[in-house]
Amino acid sequence: MFDLSSKYYDVIYSSKDYEQEARQVRDYLVNQGKECGAILDVACGTAEHAVFLKPYYDVDGIDLNPEFILIANSKHPEDHYSVADMTQFHLERKYDVVMCLFSSIGYVRTLDLLVKTLIQFKTHLNEDGVILVEPWFTPDVWTVGRVDTITVERQGIHMSRMSHSDREGNISIMKFEYLFGSEHGIEHNTEEHRLGLFTVEEMIKAFQEAGLDVEHDPQGLIGRGMYIARVSK
Repeated sequence: MFDLSSKYYDVIYSSKDYEQEARQVRDYLVNQGKECGAILDVACGTAEHAVFLKPYYDVDGIDLNPEFILIANSKHPEDHYSVADMTQFHLERKYDVVMCLFSSIGYVRTLDLLVKTLIQFKTHLNEDGVILVEPWFTPDVWTVGRVDTITVERQGIHMSRMSHSDREGNISIMKFEYLFGSEHGIEHNTEEHRLGLFTVEEMIKAFQEAGLDVEHDPQGLIGRGMYIARVSK
């Protein structure tokens, strides 16, 4: 979905407070009352959360976007980042924590693929491990026709992004128009992102169908909520 804007991803989200979010992730894990050593970051993007988690945990990651993985590996050459689809992946290692943040779970789009994805998470979890999933918006709060604009500057790159929201059934549609300016000129990119809209009840049922016990925190890291799950006994 970020094929055109991948190289500018860290510019686009330079105002995102990764340090605070990593601190909140640590709080979730501490509250589970278990020592955690190894984290798998699913849909890791450019692995910016790992910058602030690595003092406390080993962090590996997967993402569908090869350019994200190149950037992640350049940031963390001692760790393991690989290209993989969250709905169907197999790694040789299991983890104390499998997390999927920044609403990336919405990209699975359907309830069947949501369950399949959660089963993949469970398969890669150590005994008594923890799954953290930050959801996308629920259907009742999604607004069709909303327009947002952000403008940022980082390391000589100026970025302006305008977005427009739409909907087809329970699929949310985000259309992005980007302008990236630097001393070399101006680039224009257009992207369309489609994410599934799942209710809290549908999310909880999907975790249960995947064989997981789950709690729902309606606030989460940035107000979108958080699901905290363990393997059902």
